[in-house]
Amino acid sequence: MTISTDQINELHELTEYERWSLTGLAELSGNIKLEKYTVETLAERPIDREITSDGQRIGYLRASASIGGRGVDQVISDITPLIFASSYKCLDLFVEWLLEINGKNPAGSNDKWTFENKVDEITSFDLNDNPNIPSIFESNPRMFRGISNIYTELKEYRHSIIHDMNFEVNDSKLIINNDDDDSYMFGGEELFSFAGVASVSIDTIITDTYDYVTVRQLATMLDNLSYVHSLPNFGLTDYESPIIRVRMEPIEIDPYRWEPTVDQINNFPPVDEGTGAFWLNLVGLDNENIINEWIIPGDRLTESLESGFDVSSGDFQEYMI
Repeated sequence: MTISTDQINELHELTEYERWSLTGLAELSGNIKLEKYTVETLAERPIDREITSDGQRIGYLRASASIGGRGVDQVISDITPLIFASSYKCLDLFVEWLLEINGKNPAGSNDKWTFENKVDEITSFDLNDNPNIPSIFESNPRMFRGISNIYTELKEYRHSIIHDMNFEVNDSKLIINNDDDDSYMFGGEELFSFAGVASVSIDTIITDTYDYVTVRQLATMLDNLSYVHSLPNFGLTDYESPIIRVRMEPIEIDPYRWEPTVDQINNFPPVDEGTGAFWLNLVGLDNENIINEWIIPGDRLTESLESGFDVSSGDFQEYMI
């Protein structure tokens, strides 16, 4: 990424209010937890209920809870059009900033961007032909295309809310219609995924915190909006997927090495479905004393669980507790 400090500061100033408000609303609603996917967050959540157990091996689900009460939920429901408009505004500011730092200029004599100009430019925007690309999109071009598709697809629906009041809120769901009588419906999860895609993407660029947590946040939120951007799902392990705990005594010491019992792991219902929809909590022991512990997403383990694998103290470091 060759984006300058001044350009980063400009993005921060342009979007600061929108990001602050969207993040606050998302956390208040409980629909999107922006700290998802850190191993600390996974490890600290309380047990919901036991799935199965086999000696020292136990599989369980983690509980989830909204911090918003019924009154908060009603307020959130009442302002869903505002949340949508603010999310689009945040995304619009990002698109305009990205185009300008890559030398794109508005067409026309008044030198002001129109939505049509920006949609045309972002639709044809090639990551390989522009010098100033945020790191997360250099490494994940499909994420960028998903975000740009959302921006172009929802342009008319933003107009429907702000200028035509062509929407309704029914059972806490926002339904927006366009001039062709097409419509989109956003429940809480979809709406706050839209807000999260905008705010998390920009926060990542501003703070330069491109890591596996951010990738999983964005991938999950983009999957929630696949009906808008029309790209295939990323299909990464969901935060709410069951967590399977496996305790292991070492097969070698100095350095430590442990070998999970793959046959037994594969018998757990979330694993035997072959979808990767689980987290594997590996606990490396030495005489029942914990030496290392990991929480690894199932999508990282598909091949390993077919062929067998072992772990040492330096493996899967990003998932180490």
